Amino acid sequence: MDKKPVIAILSLTCCEGCQISIFDLGERFLEFLTKVNIGDFRLAEELPDVKYYDIAIVEGTAITKQQLRRLKIVRNKSKILIALGACACVGGPQEIKDYRGNKNQLMRMIYPNIRGIDNPNIKSVKELVRVDLEIPGCPINKEEFFRIINELLEGKKPIIEQKPVCEECIRKNKMCFLLLGKPCLGPITLAGCGAPCPANNFPCDGCRGPRKGINLEAMKRALKFKAHLCEDEIEMIIERFGEKNEYIKNSKHK
Repeated sequence: MDKKPVIAILSLTCCEGCQISIFDLGERFLEFLTKVNIGDFRLAEELPDVKYYDIAIVEGTAITKQQLRRLKIVRNKSKILIALGACACVGGPQEIKDYRGNKNQLMRMIYPNIRGIDNPNIKSVKELVRVDLEIPGCPINKEEFFRIINELLEGKKPIIEQKPVCEECIRKNKMCFLLLGKPCLGPITLAGCGAPCPANNFPCDGCRGPRKGINLEAMKRALKFKAHLCEDEIEMIIERFGEKNEYIKNSKHK
């Protein structure tokens, strides 16, 4: 009998909502667990440390020196490392402090005593260590996660198509929010979620991050003239999940 692959699911700084989405797979997740050995999954139970992971799944951002050390150790002993969710892939809401002026002053507004609190610039996981695959979203799409993890176990190379959320929104016959004068990031946001927000009458707020080759300036013009937003309001929207730098890097019109 072939040896079962060893899987680790680890949390850094995050709300652990993506791991909750994994649990929401229910019986399918329990069946998946019979195919693997769990090397680390503290949200489920405390497990002894192991020397090697076939697949390490990392949720959250490293905002302390201890978390950064842990991330580098996990990378060194993992064959495949997956960044899971918006925090790991693009920085998450915690990166907003890096965009909003004096970050030390912002920290004092949040914490009554900041002594001993690390306050680095927030980085996505791929900016700190080599990442083999990203599964975006806040939280992730559990069906996408289930497909990708099973394809990896089958030796396949998973793909997330570079298409906008608008494609999935159109299939649900929803009126375009931008034409209705509402701020929506669907045109520049990576699809794969199934467009649950537009399906429930909420504009896309870009939690999956940008697809490649976007036209950020055109999106800003649409938000100004269609949704009647000022520059600062637009900046706040694209900073919401810590994605501002990602939007700029992925824009073909910089």
